[in-house]
Amino acid sequence: MTASGTVTRASWRPEIQALRALAIAAVVTYHAWPGVLPGGQVGVDIFFVVSGYLITGMLLREHAATGRIRLGAFAVRRARRLLPSALLVLAACGVLTALVMPEEFRLQLVREIGASALSVQNWNLNLAGLAGAEPLADSPLRHYWSLSVEEQFYLVWPALLAALLALGRWRDGGVRVVIAAIVAITAASFLWNLHLTALDSSLAYFSTLARAWEFGVGAILAAMPASTALAPGLRAVLSWVGLGAIAVVLVTPMDPASFPGAIVAVPVLATAAVIWAGDPAVRGSPTVLARLPAVAWVGGISYALYLWHWPVIAFTPFITGQPSEWWLVAALIGLSVVLAWLTTRFVEQPIRAAGRPARTPEIAPRSATP
Repeated sequence: MTASGTVTRASWRPEIQALRALAIAAVVTYHAWPGVLPGGQVGVDIFFVVSGYLITGMLLREHAATGRIRLGAFAVRRARRLLPSALLVLAACGVLTALVMPEEFRLQLVREIGASALSVQNWNLNLAGLAGAEPLADSPLRHYWSLSVEEQFYLVWPALLAALLALGRWRDGGVRVVIAAIVAITAASFLWNLHLTALDSSLAYFSTLARAWEFGVGAILAAMPASTALAPGLRAVLSWVGLGAIAVVLVTPMDPASFPGAIVAVPVLATAAVIWAGDPAVRGSPTVLARLPAVAWVGGISYALYLWHWPVIAFTPFITGQPSEWWLVAALIGLSVVLAWLTTRFVEQPIRAAGRPARTPEIAPRSATP
């Protein structure tokens, strides 16, 4: 199978970096002031699509170049990129748990730290919910559920994609077999999402199987031909429509009883539209915003900012002994940005560079989900 279209684009993708920046800004705002962006939780869905697209594209390029997917090497790259920052924040959470948390909450948080380190926090939260109300609903580790979903995707998807590529070669179907299989998996997961949301929306929210279709949409996009055949003006319109749809969802209150459900299809498909439109070089294109240095910078620290912001916000009331005022929350977000930059600069980047091949790599898939 040859990598086609979007799979072979240039390494710098300003629209993807802009989506990262938009997603993390939405998540942080939602966690800090839910009333400002009542739909800000869909930032996680943006990240899931981006991850599915980038990971699948990377794997397809590897297969096109070498004829195989090295599962062990992939796992090492994922661990090198994601674990150091994640474990650093977990260690900080462990220290704060011992120092400031009331004794009745410590066992729960220790359990969540362990579940987060093992990338099963989403299932841990589901089991806790099935067993009854959590003793600490706003756990500082709650946000690791989405990282766990991503890690589970990284564990299963490369092997599954390798099998699909082998099947496509065996049946002489090539790209058609692979895309058809990804579409079928994606559709099945979406239907399961609808079914499970109707039964138990909380269970669906944290379920890997109910969220897998969002990665699948990105994977389909990675295997499709690029949009470069479209006129740049049409691509610019498509990008604006996608961004506009995301903006509408961000300001729309979500009914917990029906979320994730069908509504998640809006930000997922909108994100796919922005990615597929690419970076159209035409007057009036959102490219002018996507290429702003501040946007690129926020996108660059998005993973670490996601890791830090919620523990910083959630632990503070236990340190001060009272709920945080809006101005303190704003200061805490500023602190989170500083911690995110330091972590990216002195932890993530050096470790990533240590395992980087001699040639300049493609844009690096990363994680930052709410």
